Amino acid sequence: MLPSLKLRRILTIVRKELLVLFGNSASRVLIIVPPLAQIIIFGWAATLEVRNVHVVALNNDSGIWSREILHRIQGSPTFVSLRHIDDERQISPVIDNQEALFVIAFDEQFSRKVEKGEPAEVQVVLDGRRSNAAQIAVGYLNQIISGVAQATPSAAKIAASEYLPAMQAPKLDIRTRCWFNPNLEFRWFFLPNLIGMLSLMLGLVVTGLSVAREREVGTFDQLLVSPATPTEIALAKLVPGCLVGLAHGTIFLLITVFGFGVPFTGSVALLYVSMLVFALSAGGIGLMVSSLSSTQQQAFLGAFTVGVPCILISGAVTPVINMPMFLQHASQLNPMRHFTVICQGVFLKDISFYAAMVNLGKIALISVVAVSIAIWMFRRRA
Repeated sequence: MLPSLKLRRILTIVRKELLVLFGNSASRVLIIVPPLAQIIIFGWAATLEVRNVHVVALNNDSGIWSREILHRIQGSPTFVSLRHIDDERQISPVIDNQEALFVIAFDEQFSRKVEKGEPAEVQVVLDGRRSNAAQIAVGYLNQIISGVAQATPSAAKIAASEYLPAMQAPKLDIRTRCWFNPNLEFRWFFLPNLIGMLSLMLGLVVTGLSVAREREVGTFDQLLVSPATPTEIALAKLVPGCLVGLAHGTIFLLITVFGFGVPFTGSVALLYVSMLVFALSAGGIGLMVSSLSSTQQQAFLGAFTVGVPCILISGAVTPVINMPMFLQHASQLNPMRHFTVICQGVFLKDISFYAAMVNLGKIALISVVAVSIAIWMFRRRA
């Protein structure tokens, strides 16, 4: 009888929290519209691929091989425009004014050297202000020049001065095969991670604002004099954030799979179990932030102060292995790092419950610790 009474008190507070959360139109709009807008905008706009590159060429060579390279640049979907200049003095203004990502220059002996089998030079002037895009674009240009080198009658070397390494026709038949993402689509990598990013921020914000709102409007003392204990109140505060996180996770899943065509190869049950445990950990962290905040503004800023670093060191945007060693160790305490691994696994690799058990166990452990500390902090402040 006593457990059922405690459960009834918790459910009553949960119902009250949901009515407050969705009771006015402004709150409903803030909970529903921004996350949906973000996943749609990120799906279309966020990419680390290099596209729509503008190229300028200085071609002092009248032979066939320089024109062949330029024709292939024009035919590549990466490069959207190719403009010609006639003087070396025009290179500096082009780069200074960001009219092109790089300028490619051929000397007057280029095709003759290629025909004779001698090393021919190609100069590429890059805009170093866009270092990452410039490096990727040069990689694409390497492939184009390598293809032309193999097509020449003498399989001549085409050496690029300063920027492109010397290349020659390969002696080995190298065939590249990419597992799990054959076409290297950035959306396939990023959109599953976005489910964790948005669910984390929602859990932090929804749970973080709950206690601060009670203090701000003066109803916190009324909760404390109710029959519910501080522990029951704290547990009830966690439930709405978990429900909102699961609801949005479902919507994000449908948009990712049916809207953007990202394949889902794994277990739906595994994804939802992971989302539930992850939502509990996010709610526990949000409740800790809320327990330290006196106003909703403080809670909102605190949620972003905690959430943004969690996203940055989770591996959802940049690989964890590229980070300093102390951040790699610190990211083990971040539930989103482990949830990101599970999301990528269920979407692209069809991982089993057994394969996900280590990461799922780490999320569960973080959830238990976060919720326990949050309840302790809540009771202490109460």
